[in-house]
Amino acid sequence: MNKFNIPAPLLLLLIVFAFTTFGCSQSSEYKANENAIELMEEQEYTKAIQELSTIIDGDKNYLPAYYNRAICYSYLNQNKAALNDLNFVISKQEYEEEAYLNRAILFENQKDYKAAIKDYTHIITLNPKNIRALHFRGICKYYSKDYTGALADYNLAIQYGLNSSGVFYNKAVALDCLEQFANAIKYYGKAIHIDKNLERAYFARGVANLKNGNKEAAIADIKQSEKLGFKKAAEALQEIG
Repeated sequence: MNKFNIPAPLLLLLIVFAFTTFGCSQSSEYKANENAIELMEEQEYTKAIQELSTIIDGDKNYLPAYYNRAICYSYLNQNKAALNDLNFVISKQEYEEEAYLNRAILFENQKDYKAAIKDYTHIITLNPKNIRALHFRGICKYYSKDYTGALADYNLAIQYGLNSSGVFYNKAVALDCLEQFANAIKYYGKAIHIDKNLERAYFARGVANLKNGNKEAAIADIKQSEKLGFKKAAEALQEIG
């Protein structure tokens, strides 16, 4: 039977509207930025970019407009423009964690894992308990085939309070790659406990059970993944026999 590679789920760029602003008054830029955010929530990214660009034309240093425009560009797959805006924000506010986080995710989506890891590491240096940066850096390390490093980051994210099906699933995948099948089965189970419809976790646990010598449990898990719609399940069941 062929080995099955179960990759960690791809990430989508985060929308994080919270941003450091200065002063108490609601300036015209602030109001225009709020209008742009409403357009973003309606997925009117091109119109939002126009609104945000107008703000920037009037105030070259209004950072929330650059930040939100970067988010819009990312959703339109204009990654170079998104990176330019985030780079400008970071050049002005080196401590801004969310700007680094979103730039790292952009790098990650472009499979530039080295650059993404550098940004995630910068965030973790600023805030060692940033569970998103730890989790996402672990995913980058996984794709870089540093499974031990990935596992270390997932463990820290969990230790600091991340309790999601995603982090448990990703930890299980890293354990699977390290051929620690019994432990991988345990963490696939934790992911399933949180999300009982996570079909890839049933499938991956089934494969781990098979590698661990438990054919009966493997078939049961893969059948459940098939029931939930996992496309590779039927072929896998045929190969198991």
